[in-house]
Amino acid sequence: MADSQEESMDVQPKVKLTKRDLIKHWLLGYSSETCYNFERLLALGTANAMIPIIKKLYKTKAERAKAIQKYMVFFNTEPSYIGTVIHGIAASMEEQAANGVKITDEDINSVRTGLMGPMAGIGDTVSQGIVYPILAGISCSLALAGNIFGPIFFEVGYKVIMLSTGYSMYMLGYKKGKTAVLSFLKAGTLNRITEIFSVVGLMVIGSLAATRIGIVTPIEFSVGEVGINLQKVLDSLLPSMLPLAATLGVWKLISNRMSPTSIIAILFVVGIVASLLGILAPLAQ
Repeated sequence: MADSQEESMDVQPKVKLTKRDLIKHWLLGYSSETCYNFERLLALGTANAMIPIIKKLYKTKAERAKAIQKYMVFFNTEPSYIGTVIHGIAASMEEQAANGVKITDEDINSVRTGLMGPMAGIGDTVSQGIVYPILAGISCSLALAGNIFGPIFFEVGYKVIMLSTGYSMYMLGYKKGKTAVLSFLKAGTLNRITEIFSVVGLMVIGSLAATRIGIVTPIEFSVGEVGINLQKVLDSLLPSMLPLAATLGVWKLISNRMSPTSIIAILFVVGIVASLLGILAPLAQ
């Protein structure tokens, strides 16, 4: 690959991808899961997204058919945020190959296969573990307060972050190639950024557990002549102890691979029984 990169400096481009071609490829990448199947996962959708690139770089039907075949192999990564960098790299390598640089189909697929795992790990963490919880937490708080802007904020905010991040990573892959991505991975830059935002996401989730899970206990009893309110005792030890216990209990059930339906049923039963027995009560708003 090093020889190929050196050759690319000497080869005069015969065909060049335009900004419009790249944007079309990037946008089509978001439809990669529409052809999702358990044999090749994202392969069919990814191959479909490459069609504008292949049509621009190769003129004959035979050349296009040969070029598109390499994208029919198994492929799976995070397709919206960080994973778009792989599509940018693939477009760049296809452009070099079409202009005479010695880049084989195996070279392109080796890069794609090598990066799809790391990019999936980082991308899923960013989208599902950071962006989604933070925006959902803010939006739910607004919605529960009766603000119609809550769901609008979530939809608009999520799409803006997704598209801006996805576009930036795609262009990074196209302009800098795999070298830039590998340098980021070696330096640990992406891991540090992910860790920082993960902490922020956990803070938001913790805040939601404390403020949006309204569980208190109405139990009161006397010790001698002293009346004791159990809820006040718990709050003096750890504010929002019962919401925390409920959150950790649900997390434990999820970690044991219990289905969401079963967890909801358990919460209903426990909540009704505890309420009838006077052990728990909803927090008065």
